[in-house]
Amino acid sequence: MARRRVLSFVSSLAALAAALPVLAQEAPVREVVLFEAGLAEIVREGEGGRVVLSVPLRDVDDVLKSLLLRGEGITGARMSLDGESPVEDAFAALPFPPEAATDLGALVRAVPGLRVRVTEPGHAGGREGTLMGAAEECSEARGCQTVLTVLGDGGGVRRHILREGTELVILDEAVREALARGLGALRAAAGGQLREVAVAVEGEGPFALSYVIAAPAWKTAYRAVLRGEGAVDLQAWAVVENATGEDWEDVALTLSSGSPRTIDAELHRRDWRGREPMEWAAPAMAAAAAPMAARGADAMEAAPMPAPVAAAAEAAEGVIDSRFALGVPVDLPAGAMLSLPFLSEPLGARHLALWRGEARTRTGNPERVLEVRNTLSVRLPAGVMTVSDEAGGYVGDAAFPLLAPGEERAVAYGTDRQLRVEETASETVRQVSVRAAAGVLRIGQERVREVAYRILAPAGGDGEVIVEHPLAQGWEAEVLDGPGGAVRQDEGGLRWLRVAVPVAEGEGVLRVRDRYPFEQTVEIATLGEEALLGWQGRAADEETRRYLEEAAALARALREAETGLARAQAERDDSLARHERARAMLAVVPEGSELQARFLEDLLAAEQAVTEAEAAVRAGRERVEAAREALEAHLSG
Repeated sequence: MARRRVLSFVSSLAALAAALPVLAQEAPVREVVLFEAGLAEIVREGEGGRVVLSVPLRDVDDVLKSLLLRGEGITGARMSLDGESPVEDAFAALPFPPEAATDLGALVRAVPGLRVRVTEPGHAGGREGTLMGAAEECSEARGCQTVLTVLGDGGGVRRHILREGTELVILDEAVREALARGLGALRAAAGGQLREVAVAVEGEGPFALSYVIAAPAWKTAYRAVLRGEGAVDLQAWAVVENATGEDWEDVALTLSSGSPRTIDAELHRRDWRGREPMEWAAPAMAAAAAPMAARGADAMEAAPMPAPVAAAAEAAEGVIDSRFALGVPVDLPAGAMLSLPFLSEPLGARHLALWRGEARTRTGNPERVLEVRNTLSVRLPAGVMTVSDEAGGYVGDAAFPLLAPGEERAVAYGTDRQLRVEETASETVRQVSVRAAAGVLRIGQERVREVAYRILAPAGGDGEVIVEHPLAQGWEAEVLDGPGGAVRQDEGGLRWLRVAVPVAEGEGVLRVRDRYPFEQTVEIATLGEEALLGWQGRAADEETRRYLEEAAALARALREAETGLARAQAERDDSLARHERARAMLAVVPEGSELQARFLEDLLAAEQAVTEAEAAVRAGRERVEAAREALEAHLSG
């Protein structure tokens, strides 16, 4: 199998196969863009010709995916490198396995009948012949020696001991070339986790070669110095690491705070595609199916390179990121880290004591926060922030969020031990209204929660505390005691009533009432007369009162009709029982006796009672049905 090479067109759209010029030039790193998303865009500069890059194996896929050339005189390019298994691919086309390239005995066994010339020390010219074999012979006197057995051209067989100064020349040119190719493949594979990527550049003139690879995410560490009320001096430092495996010398470094979408594309890995096997119509001996390897890559002409892009020289806001181009070139050895400032600007800020309510009874201290407004034209990346005071030095750390231009966010950096907040909460449910219509009783209620915030300054004095009272979905808030506030929504979508509570002579108070209205519905048909009369007394209007009063009267009529029906049914059942007893006794008394006459009289009377009771039951059912229809008609009206 021919040696495979993975090739990539510089626009990352196709694979090319072509011979490369022999000479290669260097293309040093000139620019690096580090992304917070964990990427690095490497930009190299060079002249037209051939460039060979030593790329870590982990980055090969990214180079194949993203390598791009820019240059006025550049018309095209091609890229080549060893495939996923270069040693196996190289030896697949050679007449011996990899171990034979470094072991004479294995080479002789793999390629029998080698034509060789052996020249021993002190003998000029040497002897030519066919190598029959090589063996190790050991003795106590001489130790172990390699002995070659050669069949001379004249037919004689001679043994040659390989000692210092012995020269063995392989005369078979094909084997000699194959051995050189095999040794070259082994030498290239000795690089381990590195791959040599050769880029042939077509055209003349300078060019910029760029690609994007994985890299440690750069981090931001802010220094904030408080300058009294309303301002803060903010300095942003970047912590970067050179994990590219190559030293950076005089490199233009740019920091990007964006998070572009990244895809891990396995372009260097072989992708064998399955095929449908042939099904023979007639029975025959089946041959084992084996996947076929791809035989090569299609060649394409390189397209013209895109026009050069001018590099930014200062902080700039892009489509998906903010970029900070450092004005001074950077030197950073491979594997080293560097921390350096990339931004220093005054920003608008307020220093606040903040208490974030939880609508429950508790006591604690408010947070000291820095409310920062981004007055710059670029997004500020998230990072850790160390807060200092001009007079007192270090005061605390804060988690600085991603801050868009014009956005304002509060970051907490400590606890105010000079203030204490007592938060108390109580909750009740009360009825607001009762309405009825279409057979449904609608009971309007509301859940009422009162929260009090009492702010105490044990040392006395005046001041201000910002209280953020939580506003749950569907709740309405009303300030009962204290100044008015404004509703704001935080980055998580939560709503807060924000109130600036003054603290005078060591104390400040804020009382808030929250109301949550809700409605309970009850089917009036399921309520009895007493319940309806009870709700009638709490009706919200005269119409509802009359509606419930009429419903109660109709419910009473239905109840009375059902009671009358039940009484009639009981009387009928009693009459039927008396009728059955009289019939049973009549069957056992002597015929013509006085007892027979008496029981016959009882039987006739019972039959009359049953007839009257059945009529009463039918009448009772009619009254119940009429009362039910009247109630249903009222409720549905």
